[in-house]
Amino acid sequence: MESPIIATLPRGHHMDRQFGVVYNRAPAYADDLTQIDGVRTREAVLLNQMGIYLFGQVSLWRHREIVAIAGELQVPVSRIVDEGWTEQARELCRPTVRTSSHRSASILRTAALLACALLIGFLSVYFLGRYRNQALTGILSADITSIRVPAASRLTTVSVKPGDEVFSGQPLLTLEKLEHLALIENQERLVRDIERDLKRIEAQSAIELEWRTRDLDRTLTGVRLQVAQRESVAQWQQPTEPMNAWTSREGTQVSRISSRSEMSTSLRPQAGGIAFFSGISGQSSPITATVALATPAPQPAPIRTAMVPREGVVSDSPVPMPVDPQLEVLRSEQLRLETVRTTLPSTISEALGVTSLKGQFTEASQQLDSMKSVSREIQVQAPNYGVVGQVRFRQGDDLPAGEIMLRILHTDRRYVMLYLPTKRVNEMQPGHEVELRFPGNQEFRGQVVEIPMMADTTGETGETLAAFRIEPVGKLWPTVPVGSQIDVISSR
Repeated sequence: MESPIIATLPRGHHMDRQFGVVYNRAPAYADDLTQIDGVRTREAVLLNQMGIYLFGQVSLWRHREIVAIAGELQVPVSRIVDEGWTEQARELCRPTVRTSSHRSASILRTAALLACALLIGFLSVYFLGRYRNQALTGILSADITSIRVPAASRLTTVSVKPGDEVFSGQPLLTLEKLEHLALIENQERLVRDIERDLKRIEAQSAIELEWRTRDLDRTLTGVRLQVAQRESVAQWQQPTEPMNAWTSREGTQVSRISSRSEMSTSLRPQAGGIAFFSGISGQSSPITATVALATPAPQPAPIRTAMVPREGVVSDSPVPMPVDPQLEVLRSEQLRLETVRTTLPSTISEALGVTSLKGQFTEASQQLDSMKSVSREIQVQAPNYGVVGQVRFRQGDDLPAGEIMLRILHTDRRYVMLYLPTKRVNEMQPGHEVELRFPGNQEFRGQVVEIPMMADTTGETGETLAAFRIEPVGKLWPTVPVGSQIDVISSR
């Protein structure tokens, strides 16, 4: 901060994140903060406990410090602003230049005022002491429930405002978990990366499949042509149905046409010619013979004959052709290539990792959908009846875990906190009833219910104070803002 007021402050101060310029220990001198209109003894004591002792510290407050200090003092922010605490403190800490005559007159005036004040004070104590005991000052308080942030979240909805009356289970705030949002963002980034890799691998797989399919189809076509040629040759060489056959017990000559081709080549030119089949060699003979007629004919040319054994029989069934091993190899190769052709897309996808990457993409997408379907909002509800004291954040703010979001004042459980010097603790005992004077001179009754076991040291003089809790007795206390000063009068 660049304010010149900083230079006028005693050493030992430091900048606090919430309260501005504060002291860890009381400085050598301190200002009377009650000179600020609106700051009473209670506020002055609490400010001193926070490390605020000087007008210069108050004059440096900004909106952020005012909000934080109002929460600690349990007073509305508007009160500090309307009463102009900072402006008053700025005027009080501003150095003034006086002449010697003015200074002497001021000293005399101050002495006279002090003398009059002391006289009036003594007279007041005297007359008041004749009728009742000296009044003590207590602070009207109430049980407070602090609603804290369960986890690092973002405030999305504020359903209440300070001063609203809330009941148990009523929605107060809506939070959105930042951790869940971060997980969703990471999962979306993972899905995008996998999808990008999958598109790249699928494009590479399509190129690989295209040129491998083209090479495989070319090879398969060649094999199919070779198989077709071999099958046509085998069908051409296969023997047809026999035309004639003779059997003889005495070794009769047997002739048979082996095939249509031989019949067409050997019998067609010479009418009446017969082709003979040799049972020994398994081959047909192209030599023709003239069929013997009823009339004598010239002696036929000698022909090759096959001698059938005496008891032998020639069958009319076709003679099986020998198996072509080259044809079987070609058929096996054709079957293998067709199988490879069918499984080629899946094989390439598996080899390049397309299948695995598709599984990862599906799993990541399902996990992202599941994360989005899970509610990431936290609905903060009122734990019990009370009045909203202060909402410390606005919609859209990011809240760290454990931070106090708001406080609920339980106005049905109000009490008065009385800070009594330890030298007067004998005036209060558990169950002792006292008279309470509320603003407007309204008188009610209270009862001491709690006596502290420890005393707090406060003030420059090191005076020790003990805090007593006084709860209502008899008729209900009036509706007075929590934090108001209450006069406590002991009957002893």
